Amino acid sequence: MKTIYHSEQFTDDFEINFSEKNDCKGVIKLEIHPHELSVPLLIKDGSGQRITAQAPFIIDTNYPIVDGLIRFEFSEYPALTAVQTTPFKKAIVRYLYCE
Repeated sequence: MKTIYHSEQFTDDFEINFSEKNDCKGVIKLEIHPHELSVPLLIKDGSGQRITAQAPFIIDTNYPIVDGLIRFEFSEYPALTAVQTTPFKKAIVRYLYCE
């Protein structure tokens, strides 16, 4: 089994659909790293989990994830962000997947 790292960059709310990844037989590791100056990300599952540069989101598994959907949104709520005139939104998503 061959594994490859792939990266994507997002500047607005996004979702990850594991079944739509091209030439992918499963994701083994998922990392989401917001930029240090970015507003925090929230997972849109109701948990309220906050993702920042200091606390990135990481899924690491021995069994490839082949299906599923995770939605993320950049939080612009005053209680979660520093006072900024123009909120900066940027996150890098890295996948380690099987080909």
